[in-house]
Amino acid sequence: MIGRLISSLTGTFVDAGGIIVASILGGLIGKKLNDKYKSMLLAILGFIAFAVGFESFAEYMPKSHYAVLFIVSMVVGTTLGTWMDLEGKINGLTAGKSAGLGKSIITEIILSTLGALPIVGCIMAATNHDFTFLFINASLDFVMVLTLAAADGMGMMACAPVIFIYQFVIILIATFARQILTQSFITEIAILGGLMVASSGLSLMGLKDLKTSNMTPALLVPIIFFACKGIFGF
Repeated sequence: MIGRLISSLTGTFVDAGGIIVASILGGLIGKKLNDKYKSMLLAILGFIAFAVGFESFAEYMPKSHYAVLFIVSMVVGTTLGTWMDLEGKINGLTAGKSAGLGKSIITEIILSTLGALPIVGCIMAATNHDFTFLFINASLDFVMVLTLAAADGMGMMACAPVIFIYQFVIILIATFARQILTQSFITEIAILGGLMVASSGLSLMGLKDLKTSNMTPALLVPIIFFACKGIFGF
């Protein structure tokens, strides 16, 4: 169990290590990293995220035994997220925090933890040893920290232990709960995760802002469905 847990942390180690490297590079580059290069990096990552998300959806969709569950999940979850204005609340937490190292650290931690990508990524890492989503998340963190460190210095590496612990806790829970997380459940989570990653990619490319944060409650629908299925046996 311990060996599996440690190997499940591969994506988390990559993410934390990338944040440290990005902090050092950003501190060295400083103001030389202008908006043109920042936009280019984010657009490329957006394109990659869209491709990975679509590939995940295409891979897991044929394996689903509940063809309409992801539709119900997205509709119900996104409606709930829009009603709660999760996107607006997250943006509100990061608003006005571009000046100063402390505020930049808070901004990165919020953006790296309050979303579907790290949650789905940690579940997939713990259950299937699939690190695709965590690697995408690590790439986004790398660019974000590189950008912030260029303005506020190498102190941005303080984000690394916080984000590491956050992902470690989710992976720890998912690892010990692996026996009750059926393959059907993992399949539905992967389908939703793929859609959300693709949505994030479209936003990063500036093509369409689908407010991916508002989709996060969709992850609750399969949890509730399979919990009820296990209890009532339908």
